[in-house]
Amino acid sequence: MLFLSSLIVSVAAFLGIDYAYSKVVLGSAVSGGPHGFCFSRDSVRAFAFRPNCSCIRPWLGSSYEFDTNSLGFRDERVREVPLKSSRPRILVLGDSMPEGMTSWKQSVIGRIAAKFPQYEFLNGSVEGYSPSNYLNTARMLFQDGIDFDEAIVFIDLSDAQDEAAFFHDADSSGAVGTASQKVAKSSWYSNTRLWINNNLLLTNDVFQFFEKVLVRLGWYHLDLGHGGNEFDLERSAWTYRKVSDTAPYETGYAPLGLEGGIAKEKAKMDTLWRELQQRNIPISVVVYPWPAQVAHDTVDSRQVQIWREWCQGKCKRFVDLFPAFFAIKDQCPHFQPGCWYLNDFLFGDTHYNAAGDAVVAGVISQTLEQTSAMKHESLLQTPVTKHGGSDSPKGDTIVAQHVSAGKAAN
Repeated sequence: MLFLSSLIVSVAAFLGIDYAYSKVVLGSAVSGGPHGFCFSRDSVRAFAFRPNCSCIRPWLGSSYEFDTNSLGFRDERVREVPLKSSRPRILVLGDSMPEGMTSWKQSVIGRIAAKFPQYEFLNGSVEGYSPSNYLNTARMLFQDGIDFDEAIVFIDLSDAQDEAAFFHDADSSGAVGTASQKVAKSSWYSNTRLWINNNLLLTNDVFQFFEKVLVRLGWYHLDLGHGGNEFDLERSAWTYRKVSDTAPYETGYAPLGLEGGIAKEKAKMDTLWRELQQRNIPISVVVYPWPAQVAHDTVDSRQVQIWREWCQGKCKRFVDLFPAFFAIKDQCPHFQPGCWYLNDFLFGDTHYNAAGDAVVAGVISQTLEQTSAMKHESLLQTPVTKHGGSDSPKGDTIVAQHVSAGKAAN
């Protein structure tokens, strides 16, 4: 009884000290709230970054410096983007992965831009975007007279759900509206775990120690209160299991359903490709896995199949990052089958860490070395009858087969 009483008093004292310590640490943190100071409403894209903005962007208990240029695109620093550039200019379209949930130098696009100073990169990626807004972002540049020479689109696994359940066309212009509600999976454990994460930093470290051990041993269940198991979220699970076509966002794919969301993705990408083709601008597509795919799917995922087929006759490059991350998984020892997640992903998240970003940047750098970006001549400046419709950009399919090549390119 004396031992039990001492244990209870000790635990209570530890939790009390942890709570007070955590309040001091979290209270002194400088951030722009859950989405940073630089987010703003946008009449066409629903939300976007404010132009020429600097802030501290928070992400999962960490933070980093964040800057946007005059277009409202993430950049290395605040700067004015001219209408034209003497260098080949590459527009990057995507959501949070190519936006980069880390410092610019550590991010995928920051790494690639540093390796290829002969190119100028415009990173139009924004957390939460999908093909509807990839199209709207490119159209914004067309309307403003911003010239670019190639578009690289990072198609995310969550894009299917975003098109099915989150974004809807507000009018015939292509402007989008968003779902009126967000329903996340929760349980008593996930709610408790999130509270610990937000209020007890030392206790959270203890939990994470044991969680990391379990994941390393191949226990693919990790619920930190962010909407479910990071290895089996509804937003990415559609490639290897059935998801709900009737449940609302984020628990399902209503109102369009999964197949409706995929069809809408393709339709928006078709429109983007046609509008780029009219200007003689080639398009490239990048696909990449979430932890769920590496844990439960195959290297030839349905995501890969869909966009590899879509790219035939359209894409300058099709970059498949699934082989690189499956190869990393295969390198894990038998007694540590989950080491790939700890090595290449932010713990408790679906995003890559610095090592994972380096793999992505290395593979994409390899494709840029094999097939260079070139200055283009717009077809809109010459009579359509002279060129007709035969100038469709075509190119080789690039598949990342070896992790070593990606890492070496970093």
